[in-house]
Amino acid sequence: MSVWDMRTVCDRCSFEYARRQMRKETTGSVVCFRCYDGRFDLKRHPQNRPARPRKEPSIVPDGRPAIVVPGGDGDVWTPFQTQGY
Repeated sequence: MSVWDMRTVCDRCSFEYARRQMRKETTGSVVCFRCYDGRFDLKRHPQNRPARPRKEPSIVPDGRPAIVVPGGDGDVWTPFQTQGY
C-alpha cells in the first residue's frame, strides 16, 4: 500500500478521502478537493494585502501660482478667492 492510497480526514469538513485527493493549504490545513479554496485562501487573499500606492501626477495642468499681496499681512491670495465671504 503506497502513501497515496492511505485514507486521510479533511481538516475542514471531516470527511475521509484518499490522500491523493487532499491538498495542503498555506495555513497548514490538509483539505479535500471540495474544501480547497485554490489560490485565495485566508493567507493569500488579495483583500488581506495592503493596497498598492498609485503614482500621483507630477504636475498640475494649467496650474496657477499663489500670489502674495505686497503690503499685506502675509496672506496668500489666489485668483479664485472672492471678497466678502
